[in-house]
Amino acid sequence: MAKIENMTDNGGYVIDVKVTSKTVYMNVVGAFTPDQADKFHQDYEKQIGSISTIDYVLQVDCKDMKVINQEMTPKLTQSFELYKKSGFKKIEFLINNNVVIKMQLNRIAKTVDLPNYEIIGA
Repeated sequence: MAKIENMTDNGGYVIDVKVTSKTVYMNVVGAFTPDQADKFHQDYEKQIGSISTIDYVLQVDCKDMKVINQEMTPKLTQSFELYKKSGFKKIEFLINNNVVIKMQLNRIAKTVDLPNYEIIGA
């Protein structure tokens, strides 16, 4: 399955379904515009639509992600709702030791009642 990359000067993402390791690897970089977030949601659904997510781990690399501003919080919440709806075996958020990012991810995960998630700090 081909990976999807959408990078711009301010940020972007990679979505790569790794069938052999049963992992969906996503790299989130910088900050998104609302349009980029919408495109991410479309690409995400296109990529995971053909796999049995219950057997997969979703790995979200947030090491190069910027802190989410108030305007983009609903879009991040929408992403987490998609992850929840997908029914992955486990969801891992990989972060650097960034307390603010960790707090934001935790808060939104709890808001949408995201199951089986773990925030892994570097």
